[in-house]
Amino acid sequence: MAQLAKPNPNNSSADAMMDPPCDVVIFGTGEMAEVARFYLQWEGTHNIVAHTLNREYLNETSKDGLPVVAWEDLNTLYPPDQVKLFCPVSYKEVNLHRKRLFLEGLDKGYDFIRFIHPYARYYGTPVGRNTFIFEDNVIQPHTVIGDNCILWSGNHIGHHTTIRDHCFIASHVVVSGAVDIGERCFLGVNSTIRDNISLGEGCVVGAGALVTRALDDLTIIVGAKSRIMPKTSDQLDGI
Repeated sequence: MAQLAKPNPNNSSADAMMDPPCDVVIFGTGEMAEVARFYLQWEGTHNIVAHTLNREYLNETSKDGLPVVAWEDLNTLYPPDQVKLFCPVSYKEVNLHRKRLFLEGLDKGYDFIRFIHPYARYYGTPVGRNTFIFEDNVIQPHTVIGDNCILWSGNHIGHHTTIRDHCFIASHVVVSGAVDIGERCFLGVNSTIRDNISLGEGCVVGAGALVTRALDDLTIIVGAKSRIMPKTSDQLDGI
């Protein structure tokens, strides 16, 4: 199998926002952590020194040659003045789980790196801490992306759009121009958001849904006909 070419920093549109090299501890040992570690090691700016996990879930002391340490012991083993964190956690509880971990890390005194894939189309607009942007995202000018967001591969983020903190945008989502996406929103694969509208906090937009008007906080919208569901997103069991 042919190996993926390494990025050329001189040609990378993400270079303007790349954090300076540092030692990094990744939260988690599961699939999301494995994906994050792959990209960070492939891109090569940062040195990953360990994984961390809440003590109650700690069932291994190493992960592919790196130590795995309890989240509760992190300050002692890897103090905030020596490492930064990366917390690539999924959309569990409509992103509340990742939000809690991010805020806990800040309370512990840590800073977070961000990762913008060199093969994203990106023009140096603001991107927050612990935000993970995969390859083939098109992020147009005059956008703002907050802290602790995940943009999976292949999305279009239109000009003058704001994505607020703790959002998760799955693959091949189209966000048109001048959209305001509230905190903790989840946008499913192949969903589309029309221009000049806002999504309230904690909205869930299902795969393939089309959003043509503003959504209140915690709204769920699903299906090709984009029905608004009678329940709110804080009542979901499977996300």
